[in-house]
Amino acid sequence: MKAGFAGLCLVAFTTGAHAAQDVNPLGSVLALLSELEGKIIKEGEAEQKAYMEYVEWCDDTARNGDHAVKTATSQKQKLEAKIGELTSEIDVSSSQIDTLAAGIAQAEAELKNATLIREKEVADFSASEHELVDAVDTLGRAIGLLEKEMSKNPAALTQLSSKSATAALQALGAVLDAAAFPSSDQKKLAA
Repeated sequence: MKAGFAGLCLVAFTTGAHAAQDVNPLGSVLALLSELEGKIIKEGEAEQKAYMEYVEWCDDTARNGDHAVKTATSQKQKLEAKIGELTSEIDVSSSQIDTLAAGIAQAEAELKNATLIREKEVADFSASEHELVDAVDTLGRAIGLLEKEMSKNPAALTQLSSKSATAALQALGAVLDAAAFPSSDQKKLAA
């Protein structure tokens, strides 16, 4: 538009210049206007170049922004998928933890019961052991007495009367009962 205005002015002045060629001030004005037109065209070209650079920068920025948005969207989708996967793994792991915790609680209860049973068995064993040690001690003393009597009279046991043999067997039965031998073992020992 500025160029059109300058051209219009130039045409108006040139027609006036032909009519009055002797007027030098008008030629100066025309020269100034031509100079101004050149400056305006140069500035317009510089502005156009700056505008084109700005448009190119905007296009590059828009492309980079679009690429960043696409990349971020893709990354977001991948991360959301990973979050979903990890959430399901958390659920599975929580279920496994609950199962294992229940198993541990059951094992601890079984261990407690087994410990109580073992303590009872230890107490029973200690009592039985004490009784057996007493019976072995009693048998040891009885053997000692028999050996002592045998050393005094070696034929004494072979000449037992039935009354003393019955008494000896009853004494031996009492010792076996005290020793808490099973009846089958007592019969073997008495035979």
